[in-house]
Amino acid sequence: MMKTKLSKKTKKAICIYLAVLLLLYIVVQLLPKVTDVFETTQILRPGTLKLSYETKGYFIKDESVGIASESGDIQYLVSVGTAVKKGHPIISVASENEKEQKARFSKYTERLEGFDGLSEEYDAPISGVFSLTIDGYEDYFTPENMDKIKREKVESLSYDSANLERNSVIKGEPIYKVSADDRWFVLCWVDSKTAEAYSEGTKVSLELPEGTVDASVYSVEKDGDDCKVIFYLDVYYKAFCESRAEDMSIVTSDNEGLIVYNKCIVEKNGNKGVYVKNKNGDYVFTRVKVISSDDKESVIEDVTFTDDEGNQVYTVDVYDEVLKHPKSVLEKELKKEAEETSQSKKSQEED
Repeated sequence: MMKTKLSKKTKKAICIYLAVLLLLYIVVQLLPKVTDVFETTQILRPGTLKLSYETKGYFIKDESVGIASESGDIQYLVSVGTAVKKGHPIISVASENEKEQKARFSKYTERLEGFDGLSEEYDAPISGVFSLTIDGYEDYFTPENMDKIKREKVESLSYDSANLERNSVIKGEPIYKVSADDRWFVLCWVDSKTAEAYSEGTKVSLELPEGTVDASVYSVEKDGDDCKVIFYLDVYYKAFCESRAEDMSIVTSDNEGLIVYNKCIVEKNGNKGVYVKNKNGDYVFTRVKVISSDDKESVIEDVTFTDDEGNQVYTVDVYDEVLKHPKSVLEKELKKEAEETSQSKKSQEED
C-alpha cells in the first residue's frame, strides 16, 4: 500500500491552522483574566442578587386513600383540588351485583399494605384537598416517618403515579385521596456549606415547577458528607396533592441594591467599604452596608444606611466608580496613618 507524502505547502498550512487554533484557545481562556487585571475600576449599577441552591425536594404529607368497599358505578361529588372538611361527602358508588373481576392498580395497593390511612368511607376521612392521583408512597412520606427517611431509598424509588378517575370501580380498588394541607413538609439534601445558612426557623422561598412558596427551616441533620434539611409549609401550592419528588430551587435571599464585586470591598478600622473616585480623581474610602453576597458579588445599600450604633452613614450611590483592586491603596493608607500616629505620640512625649 502506497503512503501519501504531504507536500511542504500542505505541512505548512496544517501548522498554521493548528497555531491559529492554539491562539484562539489562549484568547478565550486568558483574555477575561488579563482584561480584569487592566480594568482597574467598576461602575456601580442597580441590580438583584439571588442566593439559591438547586436540589430535589420530596413532599411529606398526612394523607388518606379511599378504597372501594363495593363494586359499582362511581360519581365524584367534588372536583379535584377542592378543599374538604372531614365528613364531607366526596364520592358515591351505585352498588351492583359483584362479578368476578380483578381489582386494578394492584402495584399501588401493594405499596400501601398496612397503611393506617386507608379508608372505605365515601365521606372525607380527614380535612384536606381532594385528588384522584396516588403513587403508593402515602404511607412512607409522612410527618411521623420523615426523620427515618433514607436518601438511598428515596433516590432509588420510581415516582410513577396513577390517575384514579373512571366511571366504575371494583371492590378493593383505590378510588380517591385526601391530603391534609394545614401543614406539610418538603425534605431535601444539600451540601454542608450550603446548610450553614439554614438554622431552625430560617425563612426561605422554594421555587417549584408550579410556583414559588414560602417555607421555614424545620430541621437540619448531618447525613454523610451532606445534610438532610426539612422545610415546614402551611401555604397553598397548586400541585400540592400530585407532587412527590420535584426539582426545586431554595432561595435564601433575593435582594435589590447596587451590585459590586467582592474584590472591591475591604475592611478598614473595623468597617467594610470601597474606594470611590471623587471629582479630583482621588480614591476615597467609603463605608458600605452589605445586604447579601455570593462567591463573586455583593448587593449593597445606596445613598445612606444606619450602622449598628444607630448612626446615619452616607455611602455609595449609583454610577459611582470604585477600585477593583483596592488592597494596595488600603495598605498605603494604613501605613501612613500608623506613621502619623507614631509621629504624633513622639511629638507629645517631647512636649
